[in-house]
Amino acid sequence: MTPRVVLAGASGYGRLYLREIAALEAEGLVRLAGVCEVGALDDEARRIIGDRPVDADLSTLLRGADIGIVSTPLHTHVPLAHQVLDAGAHLLLEKPPTPTLADWHGLVERSEGRLVQVGFQSLGSHAVHRLAELMRLGTLGEIRGIGVRGTWSRDDAYYTRATWAGRRTLDGVPVVDGALTNPFAHGIATALALDDSTGVDDVDDVELELLRARDIEADDTSCLRLRTRNGTVVVVAVTLCAEVVREPVLVVHGSRKRAELHYTQHRLVIDGIEERYRHDSPLRNLLAHLKDPAVPLHSPLAATGGFMRVLEAVRTAPDPVPIDPAWLRRNGKRVDVDGVDHVVAKAAEHLRTFAELEAPWSPLGGVARYGWDSVRLPLVVPRPALHPVRTLGGVVVTGEHPDDHQWHRGIGLALPDVNGVNLWGGRNYVPGQGYVPGELGRVEESGPGELAWCDSAGKAMLRERRRVRRRMLTDGWELEWTSVLTAEDDVVLHSPGSKGRAGAGYGGWFWRLPDLDPMYVRVHSPNGVGEEEVNGSTAPWVAVVVGDPVRPWTAVVSGPTDPWFVRVGQYQGIGSALAWDAPVVLAPGQEREITVRVAFYDGVRSREALSL
Repeated sequence: MTPRVVLAGASGYGRLYLREIAALEAEGLVRLAGVCEVGALDDEARRIIGDRPVDADLSTLLRGADIGIVSTPLHTHVPLAHQVLDAGAHLLLEKPPTPTLADWHGLVERSEGRLVQVGFQSLGSHAVHRLAELMRLGTLGEIRGIGVRGTWSRDDAYYTRATWAGRRTLDGVPVVDGALTNPFAHGIATALALDDSTGVDDVDDVELELLRARDIEADDTSCLRLRTRNGTVVVVAVTLCAEVVREPVLVVHGSRKRAELHYTQHRLVIDGIEERYRHDSPLRNLLAHLKDPAVPLHSPLAATGGFMRVLEAVRTAPDPVPIDPAWLRRNGKRVDVDGVDHVVAKAAEHLRTFAELEAPWSPLGGVARYGWDSVRLPLVVPRPALHPVRTLGGVVVTGEHPDDHQWHRGIGLALPDVNGVNLWGGRNYVPGQGYVPGELGRVEESGPGELAWCDSAGKAMLRERRRVRRRMLTDGWELEWTSVLTAEDDVVLHSPGSKGRAGAGYGGWFWRLPDLDPMYVRVHSPNGVGEEEVNGSTAPWVAVVVGDPVRPWTAVVSGPTDPWFVRVGQYQGIGSALAWDAPVVLAPGQEREITVRVAFYDGVRSREALSL
């Protein structure tokens, strides 16, 4: 029996479905049973629909239908999808499937016993299937990461075509119509499918930079980085304000070969050799599966969980940040961001975020510079750190090589005693002798985000996996520093405090503040106010309030469960003390994780304003 199809939404993208149904009907593969549409139909739609019923009530059209297609605005997907499933029909649901992760879970549960195909058209490309096979066979070598670049442009009419266009919500209902979750959603879904990480629990560590050049709610220039359950890093960098419009490209970085997938054109380029493939639409694939269940669905609802995890992160993220108008150009009915094409391409190629690439139009691009020390001074152990670090208003909040401790630099990790080797800098503390000259070790880069902490001869004692992330907050930004230390052999971590010097258990994550007048610096935690109350205590957070009359700022440090190391009078510094008053002993292969978050704000903020 020829499947009876009902289409909800015959305008906008739904028009493509209507045309496809007409073509399939001419082949005798489907029969159009009706169209649900709330707006007026134009001549083309009336011609295709003919005498078939048109109704604003989908449920009345679904009686006896085999397939219901929902191609309506995102915020209407859930109720219409429920109507299709409740009528006993199979469902083809345009992407994104639902506006919230909770809605997605509910739809998965409700769809039991019926087929639900999501309209991720890119997943029907045989170029995608071929690339997935090459990755699975190891032809590309070890997969180092996947990058997606997208440089499109949308004119003024794009944002006035519908009430939901460019909105995060509409009348209190989530819409999530941003560059990442709508026009470039295929890039995200395809990257996850290639990595075989489509499950709802297969995506972790979603970092977002949501920006907007236009006066809209949603993002139009954005970057995300995530890590899949397989350990693959995926970076998606996109804009709808491109200087030159190009088709999006997905890049698979392999240790042996590099593959470029032009997923809208079904082209695969491997080390410069191009291959072209055919494409099956979501509807044709659904029909083929109904005819022969051995034909797999390209995008079943359950396999969109990973994408929905990303959408939920976008939905719940702070509102996109406006790009400084100085970097915008009006180009007829378009708005272009100066230099955005180059940055987007570089992000996908190097798997870096806009902030890490120091994009001048990204609010996070200028807040922190990460890198190695550029100078060589006595008693300094060179190591990568963050300096300078700034508030969004441009106030520098880190110091470098101050006269009192020339080995201090910015925000980073420093270890005063690893098996007797000094990897902090300065002199070694010896009980009964004080600070005396000793062995200085060295830090070496062993891979992306990986460091080796070595003795003076270069023998690694600790390995470190490091991740530094930035994200926007309301009226501020947050730095998250994560270091995972792994012992090569037996390792003992000491500090002056663990060797008997009271109150000096420093060593671990450390932030050297700039030279400040102590009278303007106040440090407090749930335990009290001032250096004496906070130093050596454990607390969920420590607030630093700098009441400088010209450039005041506030920061809140949280995360560590180790005691806090605090200095305000002699100099200004904050740290988490790994070995406050006792050594830390690590067996070979044993790990120790340090995670610290710092929220930076311009101006003096009260405890109440910070919700502490």
